[in-house]
Amino acid sequence: MSGYSRIFVLRWWLVAAIAMSSIPLVRSWYPINLTPTSVHLSTQEITRWTIAHRIEVELQPGETTSTLKTLNAKYRLNLHWRSPLHHETEIAVTNVEAINSFHLVLSKLRRDPAVFDADEEHNYSIPMSSLLPRESVGSVPVGNVESMAGNKPLQPNDPRYQEQWNFHMIHAGDAWSVATGQGVTVAVIDTGVAYANTERGFRCQDFNTTRFAPGYDFIHRDDMPSDDNGHGTHVSGTIAESTNNGIGAAGLAFNSTIMPIKALSAFGGGSSAGIAEAIRYAADHHANVVNMSLGSPLPDRLIKDACTYASSKGVTIVCAAGNNGADHLSYPAAYKQCVAVSAVGPAGDLSFYSNYGNGLCIAAPGGDTHAGGSEGGILQNSMGDGTGLVKDDYYRFQGTSMASPHVAAVAALIESVGIKRPQDVKTILEQSATSRLPRAKYGAGILDAGRAVCLASKIYQDGVLRFWLIAVSLLLVMGLSVLSRAGTPTLTPLFWSVSAVGLGLLLPDWIVGYFGLSSHWQLVAHSTIIPAILLAATARNFDDQRLTGYLALGLTVHIVWETVRGTIPTGVGPDAIIMAPWLAVNCIAGVLMFAHGLASHD
Repeated sequence: MSGYSRIFVLRWWLVAAIAMSSIPLVRSWYPINLTPTSVHLSTQEITRWTIAHRIEVELQPGETTSTLKTLNAKYRLNLHWRSPLHHETEIAVTNVEAINSFHLVLSKLRRDPAVFDADEEHNYSIPMSSLLPRESVGSVPVGNVESMAGNKPLQPNDPRYQEQWNFHMIHAGDAWSVATGQGVTVAVIDTGVAYANTERGFRCQDFNTTRFAPGYDFIHRDDMPSDDNGHGTHVSGTIAESTNNGIGAAGLAFNSTIMPIKALSAFGGGSSAGIAEAIRYAADHHANVVNMSLGSPLPDRLIKDACTYASSKGVTIVCAAGNNGADHLSYPAAYKQCVAVSAVGPAGDLSFYSNYGNGLCIAAPGGDTHAGGSEGGILQNSMGDGTGLVKDDYYRFQGTSMASPHVAAVAALIESVGIKRPQDVKTILEQSATSRLPRAKYGAGILDAGRAVCLASKIYQDGVLRFWLIAVSLLLVMGLSVLSRAGTPTLTPLFWSVSAVGLGLLLPDWIVGYFGLSSHWQLVAHSTIIPAILLAATARNFDDQRLTGYLALGLTVHIVWETVRGTIPTGVGPDAIIMAPWLAVNCIAGVLMFAHGLASHD
């Protein structure tokens, strides 16, 4: 065999070796079933979660009151806007009393060109458990208000912070050394928040420095979303209770902004149409993250449409999995646009009440008084315990309602360092989680705020650093070219070499930017398979072989860089052991191609 033939065969062997090394990775993606488990409900249960005789309708964007009048005349209905914000949400409701015509009318509405979607209106509520009359498990007297001596930057002076085992479990201090949520708005769709002194409520003591954005009350249909239950305030406390203010407890993303949206009544219940409006309101008013500690066993088309809409506008949606201890997720957590969260107790085991199942994303501290006693709940400031008693105090609640805001808060921390796309936020949450099996109960594992924020920061900062490294290198080469040619710039071989290295160094970042961190196309992007194929296709062209070698060098440096930094974005599934052969083969192939390119140049 001639020298040329041996080189040609070697090149295709490189292509084959890289491709073969990816097989374990590719196979590891598919055993994971992410389809939520179907729920079979009795007729009685379906009736309980359905609002009798009520249809909810979402009109096409831009439709007006005249459209409602036309639909009412056409189908003999009494469609009316659900809230004064109908110009934003386009959601109306109507009663259809005749049972035999209900589904016929619903079917006709879904086919009408003026209607975007329609469904039966459903009941949604705070996640309840047959084992718990409510999520509140008692209050704890407020401790003495005093600062902790010798504070460290990552040790807030809130006197009750030491009781927040949940924050210690997820390494909140490590996260705070990188980000605190500055510039991110988290919409809390719940029973409202004790956010201000209004005619219907007051501002809780430990929210004195918390930032609030204007919100809305879809129960009373006005702009005063005060809490009359306690649940929403407690949830908001986990996210952004005032921290390092010398009183009470801490919040996880304490420099983020809370957007209070009331879609649940004082009794913890609400309608699907109201919740769909709330989601759209949050998306249209610049919320970055939405937390929904609410649910139902029944899916709802308008809520699903609203989640799709919000996600398309860059909103990360985090939802509680449910408190029935059942092998299925409640809705909206089961929708693929949402981050579904199960709950664990102080020992890191799945809480006795927590739902789980296919489609679960991650687990987070939600409390477990069976395993941790009275102190096993989640401690935060609130205005009540859900029983109707109004008292500004510190309460220990438990539930997936309490787990969900931990994840929403960490999502806010991730976004504050520069990662904005919802799917990228979800991928970072999953890749940084502390692994725990089975996946059906813990998803990718238990939330780790410290690792999540550090990973997000590395991914964002490394991409920026690589861009400027190449930009400065190209400017330097062009400057040297100008000087060497007495003011006449020329594109020298050095310029093309630096350009090829730069392309290899930045190509994975560009593909990440286009497809997202979760895309399996990252396997191709972070691989020397591209220059290997180019090298095989340009076997006789020595200039192309040289540039291909430099391209391979750039990709190899990128792979080594991200391997060392732990930021290879290969999507969810593969672990370090499966990835190791693939990374090694790609690095070896990249070095061989670079060496071959130099030999071709000589």
